[in-house]
Amino acid sequence: MNGKNKQKKRVLILIETSRAFGRNLIEGITQYATEQKSWNFFLCDHDAASQDRCWLDRWNGDGLIARVNDRNLNRFFHKFSGKKINLAADDKEFPIHVRLNNERCGQMAVDHFWDRGYRNFAYFSMGHTYWSQFRYDCFVTALSGYGSRCFLCPQAKRKNTTTLPTLWWNGLDDSVHHWVISLPKPVGIFCANDNHAFYLANLCRFYGIAIPEEVAILGVDNDESLCKTTMPPLSSIDPDAKMIGYKAAGILDAMMNGDPLPATTILIEPVCIVVRQSTDNIAVNDPILARALRFIRTEVARNLRVSDVAKEVGISRGTLNGLFQEYLRSTPLQEILRVRMEWAKELLRDTQFSVSEISQMIGYQTPEYFSRAFTREVGDTPREYRLEHQNH
Repeated sequence: MNGKNKQKKRVLILIETSRAFGRNLIEGITQYATEQKSWNFFLCDHDAASQDRCWLDRWNGDGLIARVNDRNLNRFFHKFSGKKINLAADDKEFPIHVRLNNERCGQMAVDHFWDRGYRNFAYFSMGHTYWSQFRYDCFVTALSGYGSRCFLCPQAKRKNTTTLPTLWWNGLDDSVHHWVISLPKPVGIFCANDNHAFYLANLCRFYGIAIPEEVAILGVDNDESLCKTTMPPLSSIDPDAKMIGYKAAGILDAMMNGDPLPATTILIEPVCIVVRQSTDNIAVNDPILARALRFIRTEVARNLRVSDVAKEVGISRGTLNGLFQEYLRSTPLQEILRVRMEWAKELLRDTQFSVSEISQMIGYQTPEYFSRAFTREVGDTPREYRLEHQNH
């Protein structure tokens, strides 16, 4: 046993644990190491290491997986003589061996907004780092396919423009507020990641800018601790960070064994857009139709009928149907069903409510009726959908 232990590779994981993306990277790395049983790995939080580098300078091992975007840690990364991968690399100073397919993220974001009727688009980032600029470029490229332009947010006015404040309201930036006010509405805003989306959503709420009626917000990372604590909750792209970590660990293992590196960068596909209320809207310019859509979204929990919607906005059922056909090529009943199904998917994905409880919450009289409707619209039974999506 001791002989086997001596042969194991000593690998340091130097990644931040303060964000879901970093924690999921670590989970993927440790899954690989557990399966291979050939590593002794050590974890050090990126932020803690940047404050006290003394022990790092004394550390010696075979491999290093890091997210280095700090000047102090850059020196350690350069000096480390073993095999190493920087998952925050910019492909200039350090090559990128594995990364999220940001091109696909940009296309997903554009398609998501476009399908909901948005024709005005913007990108938000507090401090344009390499990775956020690259994500912006991918978003703009995807927009060009629709012949649309993108409004880019101004540079932040705070002294430190690369990180967000611990308390978002400590960093309120008037220039961002004025930028949001100046955007043509309704507008779909793609954010560099969930931290930035969290900041923007709270700023909009602070200044009374309606989400998603005026501003629809989409982030990246699906960091539930952020996405679920905004009002309304944030939609976000799930980047499959666990798979990024897992593949990075495999590449490092190959390097430590003397195998050649892949000839090209390995791209990890994003899983999906996890739709929450910050983008769960259909952008229309007709005020009566906008009111009808808002009423459906807020009142769908009760056994909502088309006649209830028509009465709320003060028009006949026939006129309401005409508006839906003209602007959306659908019917009020189809929209009621769509909103119910989106809410059902969110409850199945993010809660432990039973199928029976969920059916009552979204206005179905029996679980059987709900299950048949869900399977018909989604293609999976409620239990199948939950099993597939609660793993991400």
